[in-house]
Amino acid sequence: MSNWFIYNKKENYINNLKHNNISKLEALILANRDIVEDQSVEMFLNPSLDKLHDPFLLKDMDKAVGLIIETMKSGGEIRVFGDYDQDGIASVMTLLDGLLFYYDNISYDIPQRVKEGYGISSGMVEKAVDDKVSLIITCDNGITGFDQVKELKKADLNVIITDHHEIETSNDGEWASQLLPEADAVINPKRIDQDYPFKDLCGAAVCFKLMAALFQKLDGDYEYLYGLLEYVAMGTVCDIVSLTDENRIFVIEGLKRLNYTEKLGIKAVLEESSWMKEIDVYTLGFILGPTMNATGRLSSAKMAIELLMEEDIDRIYELAKELVELNNERKNLTQDGLDKCLEIIEENKYFEDDVIVVYEPSINESICGIVAGRIKEKYYRPTIILTDSNTESIAKGSGRSIESYNIYQEVLKYKENLESFGGHPMACGLSIKLDIIDDLRKFLNDNSSLTDSQKQKIINIDKAIDISKLSLEFAESLEKLSPFGKDFEKPIFADKNVDISQITMIGKDKKTLKMSLFKNGVYVNAIKFNAVDDYNYLRDKFNGQIEGKKIDVVYYPDINEFRGNRNLQLKLIDIR
Repeated sequence: MSNWFIYNKKENYINNLKHNNISKLEALILANRDIVEDQSVEMFLNPSLDKLHDPFLLKDMDKAVGLIIETMKSGGEIRVFGDYDQDGIASVMTLLDGLLFYYDNISYDIPQRVKEGYGISSGMVEKAVDDKVSLIITCDNGITGFDQVKELKKADLNVIITDHHEIETSNDGEWASQLLPEADAVINPKRIDQDYPFKDLCGAAVCFKLMAALFQKLDGDYEYLYGLLEYVAMGTVCDIVSLTDENRIFVIEGLKRLNYTEKLGIKAVLEESSWMKEIDVYTLGFILGPTMNATGRLSSAKMAIELLMEEDIDRIYELAKELVELNNERKNLTQDGLDKCLEIIEENKYFEDDVIVVYEPSINESICGIVAGRIKEKYYRPTIILTDSNTESIAKGSGRSIESYNIYQEVLKYKENLESFGGHPMACGLSIKLDIIDDLRKFLNDNSSLTDSQKQKIINIDKAIDISKLSLEFAESLEKLSPFGKDFEKPIFADKNVDISQITMIGKDKKTLKMSLFKNGVYVNAIKFNAVDDYNYLRDKFNGQIEGKKIDVVYYPDINEFRGNRNLQLKLIDIR
């Protein structure tokens, strides 16, 4: 059972009402998300490209631009080192497409997920040296590639690192210093020795900043430059970075352009996915993103780059079809892996643990993180899913966590027993000897300090609103505040003592709950996805006689569009 809390940020609300042309609803929603500074509020009320921060505020940007221009003048080859996830793909395309406006002696390389792992591989270094590349630009990786950068520099290659991941630090007495690879330029918004006003850029956004600086220096075509925001919007949404500050502008402007895109690869993927609606955040996060991402999980992310770079229309549709098929395979593998892990959890009562650790050898290594995320959501427990690796007697996997548990710090305490480990507070990756998996489980649970309340999901509610007072116009006013995402979640509301007039399970798998709710003479349709547990809860609570009973609901007022008609429909977040 989740804990429900209504925000109480009256001071923020009163402060926001002082802004010109702000509605009470906007003032409330921004206040509840602690968006109160004048510049931040203005970014939300009037997002525009002229509010983007100066790229030259990023440390080493001038050096990086100078190196690119110097390389182009000398005719040297520029090679982009990317990553295999959606942000990595978007980053590679932002650099390739941007540089191609000026120059065509460009290549790229991306590691193979299972064989080479994350970051700059030794094989990528060797190939770049053998090919006599002049300049390496990393994207969405490189900030921890100390040894690989040394090798590249030893071979007289110039190296620019663009990354957004956390920077390693070392404590030297009272001061903490950042550890940076010995590259010619290191561009990262998280550097502590710069005055860049926003730190939470994705990899593709950092690449866009580099291209923006280059176009500024060379007086380039800004319409062409802003076309790169189609990739940046994808990276921003799919990497789940904060949808505040300039990220909000990237997504808004990127979506505008995506809905009129001339990029045939993107059009082809949407057609093969049967997506005929407007391109929005959902399209990026659940259609385009996962389809591109599937290449890195089950094949090579180079397939996605080839699709986006290809000009032959027949080949484009051939690749798009392959990508969609890979994503469908990924979905099947995920569901199969999830079912097997849930069976293990139920059989062993791991759901009673503070930290769930499951070893299932048949799972594809690339989907461990997805399965861990699904299980974390179901039980609201930190979860680690492990499977067999390419190395005998070694398991490899991923962890996903809840807000009150820093999975990186907790697993770090066991690091001396692990073969490899890395991550951040909400996610981690590790490899471990098979014969000590049970020991890891015991260690994490014995050392857990999670309380009962911390193991219950918290739902923060913007305001209590009687569902009989809702309207289509109200839902449309919320739409105007989109895009929603991390740090700017969808506004949600709550109501008590709502009658269930009708209830049914719909959809191919009968997993979607549809209800007609009634209050004060008004009927409102409501829907909840993946709601088998919710239906069973209501059935047990009311002894099978659900209709006519009263419940409390947390909801988002949504718009249901069908055959040109728009109607109010509640998306249920939680019920009790």
